[in-house]
Amino acid sequence: MNENKTTEFRNAHRKDKPLVLLNIWSVASARGLTQNKITLIPTGSYAMSNHYGYQDGENMPFAEIVDCIKQMNPETNYITADIESGYAENRTELVSNIESLINTSVVGINIEDKQPNIETLYSIEEQNERLLCIIEKRNAIKNDLFINVRTDMYFIGDIAENNQNEDVLTQTITRIKAYEKTGIDGIFIPGLKNKEHIKKIADETTLPINIMLDIKKDSITDYLNTGISRISFGPSIYMLYNESENTDLDAFYTSLLADLAQYEEQDLIELFRIK
Repeated sequence: MNENKTTEFRNAHRKDKPLVLLNIWSVASARGLTQNKITLIPTGSYAMSNHYGYQDGENMPFAEIVDCIKQMNPETNYITADIESGYAENRTELVSNIESLINTSVVGINIEDKQPNIETLYSIEEQNERLLCIIEKRNAIKNDLFINVRTDMYFIGDIAENNQNEDVLTQTITRIKAYEKTGIDGIFIPGLKNKEHIKKIADETTLPINIMLDIKKDSITDYLNTGISRISFGPSIYMLYNESENTDLDAFYTSLLADLAQYEEQDLIELFRIK
């Protein structure tokens, strides 16, 4: 069953109709989303950590994350797990964590190429070895998993300057091409907002490109037809909820989805809504 779900999820990554992920921060927010007929449940590491009383940066115990996911009906819903850099000190722990997630029936993961709690990326060689371990475990278990690899070239340092830096663009493309050879399924580039850079990256890879927008500051319209196949909102939905005067989750999601309805009605985005 999970293999069929992951195939369906994989096929939903389309340049002409990007997949939009409404990142959740708790079991209750996941339930609120499904009550509004959205079955795609993407966890967000910062939002979940903050909500449950932990600092971001792999401080929330991995077992607690898995326990939360189990309460989100992963057998029915389409859950993607944000696991930062893997919550692991070595590849043995990394593979064990991946196995735990596969066994919960998640359809996908996001994993970073940034080392935990420091502004340093793994070398391409190190990250490829980590990715190959994950893919080997996925193949051994024979249960499909969408592996979305986050590269933080644009997200480290001054994001505005990075978006005008051709060297950052070149290094990002180099990393993507290397990661692509391992057999991953998607590439996530938080911080990337330069539409010309997005188009150049899209021309250089066959992988679906995932960008992160701010639910309050950014317009989806600006990024349609740039080559992206997936849009995340990171912690901005959680922050919007915390700023809201109405803390009723059903009302919050009803309002949020009403704002997205114009795109959905024009068949411009995919929300994994039950029709």
